[in-house]
Amino acid sequence: MVAYADIDQMLQPFGFCLRGGFVEQETYLLVGNVGSDIWKFFGAENDDWVEPDPLDNWTRKHLGSIATKLEAEVIYPFEGPKYAPFQMWAMSCDCVYQSPIGSLIHPTYGLWHAYRGALVINGVVENLPERRNASNPCKSCASKPCLTDCPVNAFKDKSYNVPKCMDYLNKNLEGDCMHNGCLARRACPVGRDYAYKPEHNAFHMARFRTSAPKT
Repeated sequence: MVAYADIDQMLQPFGFCLRGGFVEQETYLLVGNVGSDIWKFFGAENDDWVEPDPLDNWTRKHLGSIATKLEAEVIYPFEGPKYAPFQMWAMSCDCVYQSPIGSLIHPTYGLWHAYRGALVINGVVENLPERRNASNPCKSCASKPCLTDCPVNAFKDKSYNVPKCMDYLNKNLEGDCMHNGCLARRACPVGRDYAYKPEHNAFHMARFRTSAPKT
């Protein structure tokens, strides 16, 4: 039997952390990152970004190695087209809620967190924590700046207008969003101490701009 805390410790040298888990026939443990902890390790190993998906490949390398040691399988949120239901899994075992802009919000980390994979273990994990109960911070947020701070109102009408967002980014390659991250995400007052570093944000924005569906 392996302990939840021991697996979490195995993940820490790469900036990963366990984000909860649940049991079906096997034990599923969600692996993610909060803040820019992952960037310290990923950025140190990668500086040219010549691969199409460098962070995904880096995640496969290190999380796959840990899975091998645990004799576990790994499911990744970025592998499809039949994508695993990570948002549903996260809401069932981690203290996260659907935000007005679609991303999952955490009462402590705000929008500054992500899920990088799920370890599937054929056996019992000792001290698997129960889901933490805390209120949805969006319910007490009257102004909801995440819906109004986007320069092109891409989140108007409770949906995300990807073409409108992409058009703006392509016309403003040296703009604030490309260098410092999505303005709607940065407008959220929750978890600002965990906000991604500018270079971390810039990496994700550049990858998003080149990978989003063309219209």
